[in-house]
Amino acid sequence: MLWNYLTVALRNIARHKLYSFINIAGLTVGLTCAIFIILFVRDQLSYDTWIPGTENLYRVENNFTLPGRPPMPSTKTPFVVTQAMLDQIPEVKTRTRLIRNAVSMRAGNRQFPEKVASVDPNFFQVIRLPLVAGDPATVLAQPDSVVISEAKARKYFGAAPALNRILTLSAQYCDEEGNNCQSRQHDLRITGLVRDLPHNTQMSADLLISNIANSDPTPPDAKTNWFHTEGWGYVQLVPGADPKAVTAKLRALLDRSVNLKALKLNIPTSQVMIPRLTRFRDAHLSTDQYGGMTPAGNWPTVYGFAAIGVLILMVACFNFTNLATARAMTRAREISLRKVVGATRRQLMFQFLGEAVLTALIALALALALAEMLLPSFDRFLGLPIAFHYFRDWPVSLSIITIGLLVGLLSGAYPALILSGFRPIAALRSNASRQSGSGLLRTLLVVLQFAVSIGLGIAVLVVFAQISFARDVDLGFHKDGILVMDGQNLSAGSRESFVRALKVNSGIADAAISDSQSIPFTGSDNNLDVSLPGSSTSQVLRVMSTGPDYANVYGIKLIAGRFLSDGHSGDRVTDQRGSWVDYRSAPYNIMINEAAAHRLGLSKTDAVGKTLTAHGVPVTIVGVIADVKIDGAAAAIMPTIYRYIPEFSSWISVSVRPVHLPDTLSFIDRTWHAFAPGTAMRRYFLNDDFEGQFRADEQQGTIFGIFVSIAIFIAALGLFGLAAFSSQRRTREIGLRKAFGARSRDIVLMLLWQFSIPVLIANFIAWPVAYYYLHHWLEGYAYRIDLNPLYFLGAGLAALIIAWTTVFAHAQRVARTNPIHALRYE
Repeated sequence: MLWNYLTVALRNIARHKLYSFINIAGLTVGLTCAIFIILFVRDQLSYDTWIPGTENLYRVENNFTLPGRPPMPSTKTPFVVTQAMLDQIPEVKTRTRLIRNAVSMRAGNRQFPEKVASVDPNFFQVIRLPLVAGDPATVLAQPDSVVISEAKARKYFGAAPALNRILTLSAQYCDEEGNNCQSRQHDLRITGLVRDLPHNTQMSADLLISNIANSDPTPPDAKTNWFHTEGWGYVQLVPGADPKAVTAKLRALLDRSVNLKALKLNIPTSQVMIPRLTRFRDAHLSTDQYGGMTPAGNWPTVYGFAAIGVLILMVACFNFTNLATARAMTRAREISLRKVVGATRRQLMFQFLGEAVLTALIALALALALAEMLLPSFDRFLGLPIAFHYFRDWPVSLSIITIGLLVGLLSGAYPALILSGFRPIAALRSNASRQSGSGLLRTLLVVLQFAVSIGLGIAVLVVFAQISFARDVDLGFHKDGILVMDGQNLSAGSRESFVRALKVNSGIADAAISDSQSIPFTGSDNNLDVSLPGSSTSQVLRVMSTGPDYANVYGIKLIAGRFLSDGHSGDRVTDQRGSWVDYRSAPYNIMINEAAAHRLGLSKTDAVGKTLTAHGVPVTIVGVIADVKIDGAAAAIMPTIYRYIPEFSSWISVSVRPVHLPDTLSFIDRTWHAFAPGTAMRRYFLNDDFEGQFRADEQQGTIFGIFVSIAIFIAALGLFGLAAFSSQRRTREIGLRKAFGARSRDIVLMLLWQFSIPVLIANFIAWPVAYYYLHHWLEGYAYRIDLNPLYFLGAGLAALIIAWTTVFAHAQRVARTNPIHALRYE
């Protein structure tokens, strides 16, 4: 019997080529999408699961909520916090920390700009990254030792052994208060090799040194200041410990240890620096977007991809169900004869379910072949080395096969019920059986197919419209032709001399020094408490250190007063003591932006000349400058103070002219090496950084575009097949209409209207769902487009045109049929 079922199924596939092609093509495309989505979801869920012993490991993070400022979630935590947790919270078994610093590394006579990770000596015991050489317990125990990755070993030494070789680290080292910085060099011995980390990890660790060694360039202030959050801290809890209880104890610890009265904030510290513990294995998808070491993922993307995969498969299943019920009448006699000779309904259902599963398995085989061919392109598009091995990844293979079987069963279940329910007498009496399944169900399935397609189409339009808007929004400063350089390895005096040396070149329009917070799109943020004279409360404003030519380099407009200048002695901060929130100095002058004037309750013109208190130091406003969107279109403009502290201004911005750009860059490189012969240069163009902001959104928009194309393709395939069967079923009706005077145009319009109704209904389903999703997505941008009705109408009209194009050929062919032949039908 099984052989008979298989033979009949194969004959049906071969005999009804159009029907078979539509079903198999739709299921193949849908299953291919499902395979890629499964691989992507598996990759995202695999982050850090391969690192052993992380079951009770958590990353200590903070959500800073300063008065008058939106919450600022961060993955980083002050260096001292995890040590205090180890000392005062019994549930904490151990801790380890990591801070990354920009340095220059020399191997022989070659120099490389690098990021070195300063870690606790127990780092490899807590986070057990795979060591190729070295003992995790002792690899960082020796002074001035370094652990490097296999990739760095190949970069520095080629195929030669790297263990026990010497690298020379050059970095800027400052005093206890973060001042008087000088460039020094340290020889480091390679004591361990770590295996190159796979892409699915939150860690970035190619060069690691001990944070208690003399070679550690981390400023001493960063290791003692409770408000310095430049590194990541991890704690391992004892088995069975409750992370929520540990977080509650950490809040109490912060309230005991940190006093905010110096900032004129009469609230508990734990309400300003709200701590949280994030499970190590969950960090990539939950909080890495707030300052992780590697590109972050997020749960909405994973859920969204999974939902789209389900929707695409549903569209393909709807096709199968629709076409199977539509062509039921062509199998009425076959089914009736089987019943007459003794076939039971259960046997018939088994036969038709088997045919559906066979079709799905054929589609699955084609989908696997298609996925194999497209996988390299998929990897390049995502920028991830996603691989698929049938036997090694047997859980994934089993999942894909299971999905293929479920697709066959789900798509064939309803047709099997309909087909097996035919009554033999009615079917054998006439060839024009009307037992062809529910027309209402077929209409509903078409509606759902196009609702999915229209919703995704609206998303594509809105995503790319927002990206275009964000690219073209007026940022308030110049971003083109700006070269940014890291000057941390130069002393404050050398940086100023370096800038003066650059300005003599005709290819350089201007150059200026500043801190990292004033470099656009870095996401860095420093804050300062500011109060008006006589006020008992303070405002927490963003603070930046910028040189006199900063506004000229970036083309920032002056609203009132003047820019900071070397020609005014009070503009340059002198007699500085301490750093960060402990900073003290003689009175100095500042600029503020328009948002800061508004926050302080001052008009733009009246603000000039006003004296404020900035963390206990009198400061005078000498200028008000225009607001600039330094964080791009995603973030709102923050009230900002601009001051000029050469010691803190370790970054250099250069406005280069496009003419003879290679010669200008060569001049900059030569000048740098004249000032810093032992240090490699780190530089990039600001516009490249700006474009990087949109990479994830563009990728999401492109993915939506691909999925909407696939959904429309599958829906159009189904509509094409449905139109063919519908036209065939209505041959006699159309012949009668023409015999009574209906024109071909009337027939075409009637058929087009018939298939337009489901698409129009689909619009009213897709529009509110798309609006809800996109409204929340756009809230991630401070400056965003409006959800113009044209996006919704455009996607709906496009779907309608596709539907008309799909069924027009059938409608025209049937409308032109001679009514004599139509009335002789059957």
